[in-house]
Amino acid sequence: MDKNQVSPEELAAEQAALQDTKQEEIRANVIAEFGFDEVNDAERIDKMVTKEMDNRKKLSTAIGQKINYRTLLAQRPKDPVPPEKVETPDIDAKVKETVAQTLEQRDLESLDFPDDLKSEIKRVAQIQNVSIKQAARDPYIANKIADYEKEQKTEAASISRTNRSSGKQTFSLDNPPEVDMTTEAGRKAWDEYLKAMKAQGN
Repeated sequence: MDKNQVSPEELAAEQAALQDTKQEEIRANVIAEFGFDEVNDAERIDKMVTKEMDNRKKLSTAIGQKINYRTLLAQRPKDPVPPEKVETPDIDAKVKETVAQTLEQRDLESLDFPDDLKSEIKRVAQIQNVSIKQAARDPYIANKIADYEKEQKTEAASISRTNRSSGKQTFSLDNPPEVDMTTEAGRKAWDEYLKAMKAQGN
């Protein structure tokens, strides 16, 4: 087969990738894949749906460029005399590499972990030449994820105990809560404080 010719299966895959996927369908897939709660995890779901829409747009653009290049090659008149062999880059390989990198970056960004843990997952994936999802299941990474989740639960429990011990927390401009802004629980407590101040007209 001519290297510029494409199999029916590949053509079908390209057409499927170029079709617009509705945001509701992507949202349903995200909820099903990660087991999110549609109400409690609404912010995470929205963030991942937006990223998925962006990645699909980039993928469609790359495939569209590949199709345009293939069309131009097909329309070019054939030389009567075979030209000298010239080393040319394999467009299909480059497109596939770009698509693979886009999908890997999407998988990495979809992980709800801090940047340093994401960087470690990416490093393991590169060293072992495996996907982001496979790297996330590596025993070394699994231990780091377990430590991170344990730390998050400990911080959440600590904040919960502090709130219970002090009774109903009174927010004021002069007495803001002491929170750790490097944690999700700390940022959530600060957001609640800001909402309370806004409700009081401050």
